[in-house]
Amino acid sequence: MIYVHSLGRAVRYYGEQTALSIGGKRLTFSELHNRVERIAAALSRRGLRTGDRLAVLLPNGPEYIELVYACSRLGVIVVPLNARYSSREIDRVLKDASARALVRYSGSAPTRANLEWQLALDKEPLDASNGLCPEVYYCPEAILAIIYTSGTTGEAKGVMLTHTNILSNVYCLNYWMRYRQGGVYLHAAPIFHGADFPAMFAAPAFGALQVAVPRFSPRTFCEAVEKERISQTVLVPAMINMLTDFADATRFDLSSLEVLAYGGSPMPVELYRRTRRMLPGVKLVHLRHL
Repeated sequence: MIYVHSLGRAVRYYGEQTALSIGGKRLTFSELHNRVERIAAALSRRGLRTGDRLAVLLPNGPEYIELVYACSRLGVIVVPLNARYSSREIDRVLKDASARALVRYSGSAPTRANLEWQLALDKEPLDASNGLCPEVYYCPEAILAIIYTSGTTGEAKGVMLTHTNILSNVYCLNYWMRYRQGGVYLHAAPIFHGADFPAMFAAPAFGALQVAVPRFSPRTFCEAVEKERISQTVLVPAMINMLTDFADATRFDLSSLEVLAYGGSPMPVELYRRTRRMLPGVKLVHLRHL
């Protein structure tokens, strides 16, 4: 259902506008939609059906975004895995989530979980050029993703997000961040984190370009903001703390940044003040209530 109101909407209203940056190449929303259809066809060919759980263990990147879109189109439930999980933690989550399959990179931590199939995306691209893509799945109350979080104590627990949950996030994010055609959103926080995950559906709904950095560092963040003219992003306070401590930040042009949202943990008052001094013209938004 969320696919219709996100990328589906973007194809109707912004089809020839730039949607996603992939290794320096720019895809339009129409081109992205076609790629997602082929990925969805490939997943369907591998036997995934509505309600099945597909675990994803990937760094931030366009492949991650396309894969989640394909799952949302099919009604397949995405289980994003923390890229820092150990093999034991991966096995526990895969068992707890009843995942049927796993998409990963070949260099990630190994797993002994009993899965129907695994795919190393860096060795075998997921694309069915001649496959038949099923019709778009539309059920507002269906589960879109199960995101694992440890909360304050104990082992990570699965939190179910429905298609309607994410659509509500889209509306809330746009109220605070004002996505717009021509805007550029940066996935700098991990996509597997609940603070960033909804943004991949919010950005296309309003015609914004998406850019992703595989791994956050203050330098890669500043380079991306300057090069791509980033207008909106979400970070967790620990990342913001690293950014405000980055001595070379003043060498980069960060003037395009309009909104910096943060969530996942409280923002200490002193850190908030340092951020204000570093980025005086940027709107700071706390995502606690999303």
